[in-house]
Amino acid sequence: MIDLNTILQKYPWEDSWKSKGKPIDNLWEFGLSVTREEIWPYLIDTSSFNKRIGLPKFQYLEKDGKLIGKTKQAGFQLEWEEVPWEWEYLKELGNARIYSRGFAHYIRTKIIVEPLGESRSKVYVYLGAIPRNFFTRKILNIALPRLKDSFQNGFHQIESEIKRGKPKFNLNSPKETTFIPDAQWIHPEKLDKQIPVLIQKGISKDTITKVFEWIKLSSDNDLDRIRIKHVSRILDLDPDEVLYLFLQGCRLSIFTLSWDIVCPHCRGVRTSLTKLGDMPEKDQCDVCEIDFDTTGVNSIEVTFHIHPSVRIVEKQIYCAAEPATKQHILLTKRIGAKKSFSSNLLIGSGVYRLRKKGEKKYRLVDSKQSYHQTDILWLPETNEEEIKVSPKPNLVFENESEHDVTIVLEERSEDQFSLRPTEIFDYQEFRDLFSEEAIATNLQLDIGIKTILFTDIVGSTKFYETEGDHGAFLQVREHFIKTNQIIQNFRGVVVKTIGDAVMASFSSPLQALKAAKEMQEWFHPENKHTPVRIRISIHTGNCLAVNLNSNIDYFGNTVNYTAKLQSVANSGEISFSETIFRDKDIRDYLRQGEIKLKKVEFPLPWANRTDFVYVWKV
Repeated sequence: MIDLNTILQKYPWEDSWKSKGKPIDNLWEFGLSVTREEIWPYLIDTSSFNKRIGLPKFQYLEKDGKLIGKTKQAGFQLEWEEVPWEWEYLKELGNARIYSRGFAHYIRTKIIVEPLGESRSKVYVYLGAIPRNFFTRKILNIALPRLKDSFQNGFHQIESEIKRGKPKFNLNSPKETTFIPDAQWIHPEKLDKQIPVLIQKGISKDTITKVFEWIKLSSDNDLDRIRIKHVSRILDLDPDEVLYLFLQGCRLSIFTLSWDIVCPHCRGVRTSLTKLGDMPEKDQCDVCEIDFDTTGVNSIEVTFHIHPSVRIVEKQIYCAAEPATKQHILLTKRIGAKKSFSSNLLIGSGVYRLRKKGEKKYRLVDSKQSYHQTDILWLPETNEEEIKVSPKPNLVFENESEHDVTIVLEERSEDQFSLRPTEIFDYQEFRDLFSEEAIATNLQLDIGIKTILFTDIVGSTKFYETEGDHGAFLQVREHFIKTNQIIQNFRGVVVKTIGDAVMASFSSPLQALKAAKEMQEWFHPENKHTPVRIRISIHTGNCLAVNLNSNIDYFGNTVNYTAKLQSVANSGEISFSETIFRDKDIRDYLRQGEIKLKKVEFPLPWANRTDFVYVWKV
């Protein structure tokens, strides 16, 4: 049971605020017929919740790492500095505002959640204020208690939504389709006008109709940053086809594409660019107090927006915190100088990171049922080794410094809804439609692990002499058309052609090997339709994306190794590395097909060693 005294003991008013006036304190209790696990996602979606309880939308400006908010309420202009929100997963969240204009000097909020049996929960809402003067005290004494009913209505709405389940997006018939009110439509007819064009591009009418209706019915908040994987999930559509629709839509001026630089800590967008070539080498997040490289695997996200000629989209902000957009962060807490903090963390099995705000280093926390340790002791003398604990561990942190410290616990897993450059670079339609996109010449983007495939025409010199320049050109061109077709059929992309050779990239070793097999079957001596014979090499590993001849090219040891690997293959053969051979899907494929390989030595003069690689005669 929590009462007002408990709250004020745990969160006492600082003397600096009490000196400005006597606080007004309110505490309300709400019993809910849903669990805290069910209510939590709605509580951390602070922007939507504030809208539910009737608060006006806010305008925010980030200045020197601080959020400055403005709004108008009851005819009065309010302006404040937003104190960073703090929250602990499934337990509580809260924030404060320091007002430069308004009814109060300072207002703070705490929302605390407790379980109530197996299927219910209790939510406590605390609201405290330091009035600006005698007149505003009277106003706040009347206005703040009225918010209790607004909170009650908001919780009733959420309860109803949880109980009936979130409805999936339902496709209406064209006659029933309506446009969301208050949206700033400019030329909405452009959507329907381009449907026949998009169908001609190979996109299904069902996919186009669902996406366009979702756009017509969505708020500005939903359309501010369109994330392909999220849209595909809520509409139950194929992500590849949705991406293709948006890429084609960019060419038809329905959508625009942006390259968003994302803070590695809060995952907020720091810079949004329309051209990849404008990407800086470094960026900074004043809120998290760090600078960071933009070339990491997860530093950039590709998003889409409605073209302003179709609709003007303005983000409607009701709350600056929006911890719902930072769901990977399970705890963020400011600890005063020379103070300590302890809590029973409600985390399950998984890998987490503990860090201090403003520092790039972190400690890994591995939580498993098999571990016996139950405490995380984060003390000044603690070393940086990995912590292994059982689920729901106790965290103890001591701040022995002379200044406040904010600690953060976050999931290590990356955002599953982000579309990264590494994915879109391996999408042939992007390379075809956005051939003008190029990385800045001084940057090398880490795109993670790629499977690289090289083809090479065997005996090309003799081939040119036999066929003549004109005949050879026609045959080589047909060879490029066929290899490109097969590569795309197995979800690969052509990175570039080098003379009469092809360099391709795949996200899967198995897809690369299957593509190589089909290419060798086509260019087999028994195929009288083409005199071209090829050899193929495959390897997988980390790659960099670079700018070469104003195109997106791949570079690094993996690419070099794959190119050199061709030396052990002859006509009709596929050579691949030990890394490819050890891939589980590859091993299963080779076993099921009873495929026999030849194991050969592969000297690496540049590395002063010899590897063993494998050759398959198709």
